Amino acid sequence: MSLAVPDLPDEAPGWQRIAHRVVHHSVAQTLIVTAIVLNGIVLGLQTFDFWSPQTYRILDLTDRVFLSIFVVEIAVRFVAYGCRPGRYLRNGWNAFDTVVVLLAVLPIVAGNSSVLRLIRVLRIARLARVMPDITVLLDGLRRVARPAATLMALTALMVFLYGMVGIFLFAEGAPQYFGNISRAMLTLFELLTLEGWNDILHELISVRGAVGGLYTISFVLIGTYIVINLMVAVVISSLDEAHKERIRTRHDDTADLHETLDEMNGLVERLQRRLAELERDRPGPTR
Repeated sequence: MSLAVPDLPDEAPGWQRIAHRVVHHSVAQTLIVTAIVLNGIVLGLQTFDFWSPQTYRILDLTDRVFLSIFVVEIAVRFVAYGCRPGRYLRNGWNAFDTVVVLLAVLPIVAGNSSVLRLIRVLRIARLARVMPDITVLLDGLRRVARPAATLMALTALMVFLYGMVGIFLFAEGAPQYFGNISRAMLTLFELLTLEGWNDILHELISVRGAVGGLYTISFVLIGTYIVINLMVAVVISSLDEAHKERIRTRHDDTADLHETLDEMNGLVERLQRRLAELERDRPGPTR
């Protein structure tokens, strides 16, 4: 996805065409990307506490300059859309950019340093729109949402069932892990992350012997090596489908272009044949 806007309609006025050319110009796009990157560097430099007050003022002034550049960019892009808010905001990236940039200039936000820092950080996220193949990634995430929700529901059900069994088996001997359902589910979530799972394993073995070991190991195997791997497989499959869809779309666009070119070539050939026939049928010069 790029910073470009859709093609202009034939009836577009001159001012819209000028803004459209500016937005599409490679120098303008390079300038915006560079400004976003440099703005991120400035925000990072502001996190250090060893600068002098004068340096902090310079960094803050530089951040304001970048904010002005972004405001001008949004204004020009809005003009390139024909100053039509509905058409402009129909693009999700345009809505995101506008909200992030304009919030930084609101007095109520500018007076709150914590919120202002968050808004400044979100400005750097605008760089995602110029990253290559970002549309493939977003399409893949859209495709993975439904099966991922199903897997998450199954995981939650598995954690709840194992938690109830764990309370029955270990509530008296290990109440810090299975004293109630909330502690039990939190313990099982820690097992899913494999964070300190061996400590929990030895604790449960000391409470219930082999039953504790079988309980912990079975949950780790099912939860980590099956459910998590299924999630990874679903994500990879969705991204692969999104990538193939993009290739198919590009192929269709190329095929349409070739078909149009073939039709034009056929029309030119028919015109050439017609001109040749007219040339043969033209009477010769009279003497």
